[in-house]
Amino acid sequence: MIVKNIDTIKRINLHLHTNVSDGVLSPAQVAGCARRIGLDLISITDHDTGDAYGLLTKDYSPLKILPGMEISSQHEGTDVHILALGVNLESPSLVEMMEMYLIGRRERAIRMIDKLCEMGMELTLEEVVAVAGSRELIVRPHVAQILVNRGYVSTKNEAFNKYIGNDKPAFFPKPEFSVPDAIRVIHEANGFALIAHPGKLEKESYIEEFIAMGIDGLEVWHPDHNPAQVDFYIETCQNNGLYMTAGSDFHGDMDRHNIFDAVPANAVVLESVNKLWREYQCRVN
Repeated sequence: MIVKNIDTIKRINLHLHTNVSDGVLSPAQVAGCARRIGLDLISITDHDTGDAYGLLTKDYSPLKILPGMEISSQHEGTDVHILALGVNLESPSLVEMMEMYLIGRRERAIRMIDKLCEMGMELTLEEVVAVAGSRELIVRPHVAQILVNRGYVSTKNEAFNKYIGNDKPAFFPKPEFSVPDAIRVIHEANGFALIAHPGKLEKESYIEEFIAMGIDGLEVWHPDHNPAQVDFYIETCQNNGLYMTAGSDFHGDMDRHNIFDAVPANAVVLESVNKLWREYQCRVN
């Protein structure tokens, strides 16, 4: 008898942030909301940490949750974000990486705060830590929030544009892995490495380089991608045997990423996501 695989996952969002990093909602709120609105599969992908999963203490079935995070990396001096999906959060190399980012982000925040104070803006590390979540993983939006709270800027975007964005007066880089090292850590954690929002890459040609480095897939749908880009990323994945995902990059702020409902993934993407989920189940069972 021939058994046909049934793709039961149809409503997905595989790029969600919580207040463990720079989102607004708690992990429990994100999972609870996803179940209430009828999503089939989500992944919480906080920046460089999987701590959100330690805060999910209840069964959210029928919602399926794929463990993940969004890892910061560098390639030719530019930022590359990699979705680590289906990872073993207790993998020694992954734990070591998370600790490196935790310490490095705190040290960067101290330097940024010192520079802002030199520029006449009074803010403290304690204020920033207070909005940084349970693990005190400090990212730039936390600094931006304090600048807004103190009235130095009107919005977080203004804070980035004037002070803490790349190459702005109070910017300092954080320590980051190379793309091959990030892929290695993800694979050592038995996970899948997918380029997040490839439309934001400095050069489109980087995708081919990352494929040669061993990337497992692309986030083909993202709020910043236009239809032509989505079609191109799907074709690239099909031609190279890569996984495809879709996610809204939800943080909770009132911007284009304030999308929590199912993302518009077409049948080809959903088929790939179902395949990825089945492979993940085989790896952990």
